Amino acid sequence: MPLRAHRRTVLPAALIALAVGLSGCSSPTSQLDEYNQIEQGNARPAESPQVSDPVEGEVIPVPGSVVALVATGDRVAAQVDGPPGLEIGRVDGDRWIAEASVELPADAGIASAGHDGSVLVPFGDGVVVISPTGEAREISGLGPVTAAAETDDGRILTGDDDGSVVLRDSDGVEQDRVSGLTAVDRISVARDGSVTALSRPDTVVASIDFDEDVAGPLLRAGKGAGMLAGFGEGTMIASDTVGSTLLVYSTSPVRLHQQFPVAAQPWAVAADDSRDVVWVTSTGTNTVQAYDLGDGTGVRRADIATVRQPDSLAVTQSGTVVVGSSDGAGLHLIRPTLSAPAS
Repeated sequence: MPLRAHRRTVLPAALIALAVGLSGCSSPTSQLDEYNQIEQGNARPAESPQVSDPVEGEVIPVPGSVVALVATGDRVAAQVDGPPGLEIGRVDGDRWIAEASVELPADAGIASAGHDGSVLVPFGDGVVVISPTGEAREISGLGPVTAAAETDDGRILTGDDDGSVVLRDSDGVEQDRVSGLTAVDRISVARDGSVTALSRPDTVVASIDFDEDVAGPLLRAGKGAGMLAGFGEGTMIASDTVGSTLLVYSTSPVRLHQQFPVAAQPWAVAADDSRDVVWVTSTGTNTVQAYDLGDGTGVRRADIATVRQPDSLAVTQSGTVVVGSSDGAGLHLIRPTLSAPAS
């Protein structure tokens, strides 16, 4: 993984937010008053409407509620909470072919993808690394881990409860660390090897460069960022759950390139390499949408009704969109047809 040094031109997050808030045409005083009345940060999935109507595709039952989804090729690992575990299956169109079940610690955090098809799950004393075939390896003695990811050379990244991102070898031995965040809720590794972390309490995304001691640049991510996902080479997408927008960043270092409105209370985000679009779930409407980022503004290409409380999302290599319900409704497997791009 390239560990590059970057020249910094960092503005405080509060100053960035204020500049955004005062950019409209109304008076600075009224804009500032309105902005200060909105609760910032600490995003969580909004409670969904009770009614959902997933007409397209197939809904597959799984034990308990779905906490997270990780897709590698056409294999999907569904993290569930009844009891805590991973349900690993192969997706063929809109069919689910179960392959393995893996038990997880009771205090398991949110799963993320490794570089070689593995799945990483943080927990109260370390990380569990699960192979694509369901073999689990527990790395303990690390203390509470809040988020985990893996570099393209097999090293492990962990987030600590003191707001640090730690670089470890494959056995968990600490090699380096970067501090300076309030919390580490998600870690994203782009295809170019650049690392970005999300701190939900202050809705900040930050570049993580192990040639530096402190995280940065730091950028305010909307009004309440929820989830991160990589998209293409050196690009990251984030849901602004509180502000109901999608954020598109370049990485190395992190810079905001696009921000546009989406359906209410977006949460889960995933890249669709087969169609070159981004998928976003809306917990406010029980839908999942596809957005084409090609023209710089974000064009909606699909809007599909899905299961209630669609808090997790993944897209397989062959293009099946998988939505997970945290309300016990299971997995929704969809083979979508996109609308034609605007001429």
